[in-house]
Amino acid sequence: MLTVLGIDPGLASTGFGIVSKDGESLSVVRYGVIKTPSGKKVPERLREIYAGLNKILDEFDIDQVAIEKIFFNTNLKTVVNVSEARGVAMLVVSQRGKEIFEYTPLEAKKALIGTGRASKREVQFAVQSILKMDKKPTPDDAADGIALALCHIYTLPYIEVVR
Repeated sequence: MLTVLGIDPGLASTGFGIVSKDGESLSVVRYGVIKTPSGKKVPERLREIYAGLNKILDEFDIDQVAIEKIFFNTNLKTVVNVSEARGVAMLVVSQRGKEIFEYTPLEAKKALIGTGRASKREVQFAVQSILKMDKKPTPDDAADGIALALCHIYTLPYIEVVR
């Protein structure tokens, strides 16, 4: 059995999804978001992300972690905030000795849907369909975390060939 944690980093909301693969069977273990209040200073918000991810890693036996790569954005403030949240996530994971695999949003969408230009709604529908969930995963950030975990599971056979 393989358990993968997908992380969609963000300062306001860090999405996560835990997916388990047992043979050919896939199932969602848990998903959600770590929200931080906009009224707090950035260092306090980063501490909340740090604590939230540590709690997840304490609670679940995670084998591997997939995290979203930064992609170009014209809003510099957004890129900086996401980069800081991403750095905290990578720190938490690396402190646990877990290997980090990085995927762009385009790679995750292509792995699930076949096109890198899928909408948030299409990602939610694909995740719901693949994992046979009763309802679509919300919010978007949580669905993205699940999508990253699935992308890694789908990509892993190719990674193992080139190692």
